[in-house]
Amino acid sequence: MAPIPPRLLPHFTDLQLDWEDGVFRIATVPDWLATELGRPTADLIGRNPEIELEPSIPGLTDLANRVLFHRQTTVDREASYTDARGGTHRVTLSASYRETPEGGKSVLIGIEEFPLQQVGGGEEAPDLAKATFHGLVGLSPGMQRVFNKIRLYGPSDAPVLITGETGAGKEGVAAALHRVSARQRGPFVTVNCTAITETLFESELFGHEKGSFTGAIKSHRGRFERANGGTLFLDEIGDLPLPSQAKLLRVLEEEQIERVGSERPVKVDVRIVAATNKNLEDASGRHQFRSDLFFRLNALQIRIPPLRERLEDIPLLVQHFIQLLNAKYQRQVAGLTRDALAVLQHYQWPGNVRELRNLMERLFAETRTDVINRRALKEWVEERMAAARFARPDPQVTILPYRQAIELGMQEGPGGVAPIPATSFPPPPAGAGGSAGPAGPGTPPPPPPPRHPLDEAALRRAFAEAGGNITRAAAQLGVHKATFYRTLKSLGLERADLEKP
Repeated sequence: MAPIPPRLLPHFTDLQLDWEDGVFRIATVPDWLATELGRPTADLIGRNPEIELEPSIPGLTDLANRVLFHRQTTVDREASYTDARGGTHRVTLSASYRETPEGGKSVLIGIEEFPLQQVGGGEEAPDLAKATFHGLVGLSPGMQRVFNKIRLYGPSDAPVLITGETGAGKEGVAAALHRVSARQRGPFVTVNCTAITETLFESELFGHEKGSFTGAIKSHRGRFERANGGTLFLDEIGDLPLPSQAKLLRVLEEEQIERVGSERPVKVDVRIVAATNKNLEDASGRHQFRSDLFFRLNALQIRIPPLRERLEDIPLLVQHFIQLLNAKYQRQVAGLTRDALAVLQHYQWPGNVRELRNLMERLFAETRTDVINRRALKEWVEERMAAARFARPDPQVTILPYRQAIELGMQEGPGGVAPIPATSFPPPPAGAGGSAGPAGPGTPPPPPPPRHPLDEAALRRAFAEAGGNITRAAAQLGVHKATFYRTLKSLGLERADLEKP
């Protein structure tokens, strides 16, 4: 049985029922729904939904009447519909009331499939338990390489340098290294190098004696002493000032520290794990990072792929965060609909896993339903698209802009509208993202080419090259198909005119 074709943001094509003369009339109907019901879209417009749709979607008109009476958004409800082949689909219906300035009344009804993990008896649901490794989540090849390196490097005492973009999960990898090491019963101490000023560096890392400076009212153990017998994680080591780098290097080589105000050396037994979102080798070549410290820290290296290179892990991460947030907020959220997941998998996630986690927390705060659908993402997507208009992307990082990632992440095929699979994106140039390593699946394409002038000749040329497919023609021009249609209308043309020689 064919699944419901995903409908991606920002086009919230709902079933619209207008209230006219005491009865509902179908004003708009999604093309995918008409196809599923085996009816031409044009045949349904203006008809009574109780006659045309109720037999296939039981409870639809009752829901519309309730929303019309209370004049508010209804809580999503579980329902089902029967397609033209006799197949039954579990869906959620969400309806909202709307009035036009002229006093017209309408009810908008969104129809979406049930969450992925509730469909197909579990065969289609990703196995979160198998994908979880010491708090890290992923079945993608990139994350499996990370897990394998953690297993290999865990038993060693050699320093490890973890590279990856902001929000990719570097601290989680460091914690996993500690858990699989012989030091797992010892302390795991974290130092945020960005937050420590040069004047406080020695006191924070090495400690100080009482009275060694103004405000030192008692002795203080530094992070090295507190991590003795365990692991010291130096987060964002690339932000450490050069004088502090020299002091850190001396301690790593001598394996002992001296508290501020003391002349007695203290032996420390610490394994160093450092992390950075910068290219330290390049920084050392520009004398912005000590090369001797870089080689000391870079005995072993783990690169964490950005989330845009492992989009197939998003359903697993969503499940993981839902479990955590259900426990935190005492909720019973079942999951996201397929439509909502499709939207998330067409976004490029510049904030990586942290951004996804923050979005899930936001959805928990903004929704009160047990199923989170694409409608809940509408405001977030609009914010991301607005941000993209004013963004000044780092030229060293190749990321498909939010607008194209969402709007151009659809193509028309024989079966209707379907998302472009992440693996169809071409890889970025070598070195994109500032870190080494092979490109993973879902690697985004380079930025789209400059937009062509939208005149009649350009529209005709793109239409012909796309074989009469408006969506592909618009993509060639670097615009959305709605812009294509608007331009066509402004030129006094219709689609039929483009088919004429």
